[in-house]
Amino acid sequence: MELTHWARDHVPAAAVLTVAFAALSAVSVAGATGWLLLAALEVGAASTLGTFLPLFALGTVLGLPLTVAAAALAVVGAVARVSTTVAAKRRAASTRLGLVASRVERNPLARLLGVAALVEDLDTRSPERRADDRIERLKERYVDGGLSEWELEERTRMVLDEEGVPREGPDELDDQFRETERS
Repeated sequence: MELTHWARDHVPAAAVLTVAFAALSAVSVAGATGWLLLAALEVGAASTLGTFLPLFALGTVLGLPLTVAAAALAVVGAVARVSTTVAAKRRAASTRLGLVASRVERNPLARLLGVAALVEDLDTRSPERRADDRIERLKERYVDGGLSEWELEERTRMVLDEEGVPREGPDELDDQFRETERS
């Protein structure tokens, strides 16, 4: 996993290494081929080129595997980078969809026509997040005077039940306390 992260963060470096090792391999193979050709033709320059033959062999033996390894590293890094970018775009799209769903949920006409239910099915937010957003809107209506305290509590319970979110301990304690006060 560490190598994947490194490759993702260093794609240009892996690409440069690939090109460098490929160039080393190409020069080594060309040198060895040139020596073989000159030796076959019995040209005097073959002996001069022959002095570099160990370097050509070493360059070929080291260059080819390192070229393949660097190319694989560059490909893995590029794929990891694309994957990270796609995941970030998906999260951003999910957030935008959540905002749109939140706006549609507020619209009474959308609720009446059933569009809000459709949007809820497409909404990728967690039930807790949807419930929090809906309860926040109820609180805003309560502050604006559009709901009484009793209506706020009832609708909050309904939202939690609809979203399948369990009520937290303090709310239950508050309910028990209110029941005790009424008795």
